[in-house]
Amino acid sequence: MSYLAESAVLIGAVGTVLLVLAVVVYSQTRRRGALVAMLLIALVTGALLVVERRIETPREAVERTLYEIAAAVEADDVAAVLQFLAPGAVEVRRDAETLMPLVDVEKARIMGTPDIVVDLDANPRTATVRCQAMIDVTIRQSGTSGPYMDRVTIQLIVRDGRWLVESYTPAHDWRRELRR
Repeated sequence: MSYLAESAVLIGAVGTVLLVLAVVVYSQTRRRGALVAMLLIALVTGALLVVERRIETPREAVERTLYEIAAAVEADDVAAVLQFLAPGAVEVRRDAETLMPLVDVEKARIMGTPDIVVDLDANPRTATVRCQAMIDVTIRQSGTSGPYMDRVTIQLIVRDGRWLVESYTPAHDWRRELRR
């Protein structure tokens, strides 16, 4: 059921198929019932599409938050990035405060569709995001530029109605590389 609430494509496809069937029945029989069915199918499909657009599911809220974080990173806005961090996300906060002033971010993107799992039974709610992240930066001190791409697992938690990052784990441990 949650997939239905998150997919305008599914709602539109089912509505279109049912409408085509009703049109075929009406064109063959010319009965008033088939005409009423066509109108009802169009109205119900339209109403479901409006509801789908107006309701944001927890998974959609996590995805929106992820893209907002990427936009804040791309804007080189440390203060905005820090607003997306949970109070207990000490290591993530340290990374943002230390690394962001060292670089100019040209692009920050989430590549493909993120895999989002929301734990609705946890109190507070939590989410795990697995995604391909890409950031294209220029190091301010040396002028060296280039992209960094990695698979990242991000843990989020709900605080005061907002999804906040608790931690992240890149597939490639760049912190270990820095210590060398």
